[in-house]
Amino acid sequence: MPNTVQAAAEGVPQINRRRLLAGIAAASTAAGASVVAFPAPAATSTNNPEVTHLAEPQANPELVALVSKLRDAKAERDAAKDAKEWLVDEWRHLWPLAPEEITLRGCTEWDDCREVDMAGSPVIRPGEKYARRLRSIKDLGWFIDFRTSHIEKARSEKARLQRIAKLDEEKRVLRLGEEYYTAIERVKDASGIHAADARIKTAGRAVTHLCKQIMAVQAKSPACLAIKAEAVEVWCEVHTYLLKDDDGIFGWPCRLASDILNVAAGGVS
Repeated sequence: MPNTVQAAAEGVPQINRRRLLAGIAAASTAAGASVVAFPAPAATSTNNPEVTHLAEPQANPELVALVSKLRDAKAERDAAKDAKEWLVDEWRHLWPLAPEEITLRGCTEWDDCREVDMAGSPVIRPGEKYARRLRSIKDLGWFIDFRTSHIEKARSEKARLQRIAKLDEEKRVLRLGEEYYTAIERVKDASGIHAADARIKTAGRAVTHLCKQIMAVQAKSPACLAIKAEAVEVWCEVHTYLLKDDDGIFGWPCRLASDILNVAAGGVS
């Protein structure tokens, strides 16, 4: 059966689904337009409510303006990431590897204290599955305090000397840690990576703010839904790109948004 809607009024052309979706696609890409360029029927009054609905598939002007700003914010965020990648390529050879003494094995891929490189990516050593966990200066200092407080509690001279030796070792490890953390901060300061990270965060916050504004506007047409779907895709890419690969409930919003945009672009006939 042909996928068309018969017009009830004389002189009204047929509207098939592909022509309708082509109009939705135009809404999601035309940032300066307030009305979607749809192949609307010549008559706006009809006894067929379905035809009347299809005759007015306009995108909300507020949504059109917001999605234009969102695209600009996304472009700024992409440019900020590119700038950081350039800095990393220029300075990565000066980034030190953490001394063995201040690292711990058994770290998971989600550990916030894992060793990372200048780009923030985990440093995985040869033969190991995950990056190592880094001991902080605070942790290293705690062990020194612990060793110091237990020296005088030794029950023999031999035990006391052993504890002093362990304290000296902890102090040596602390010096290694201080040298390592000082070295990476020196590279960060000289490279300008702090400013690059701040630029990325600022752009990311702008994307989130605009996405929230878009979601707060009520959708009244398929064109509006296409704009909202674009906002979801942009947010997922900027903040939680892993959701796109999740086949569970957390990944469904990204997949739904992708399907809406696919339909809007004429991917479904």
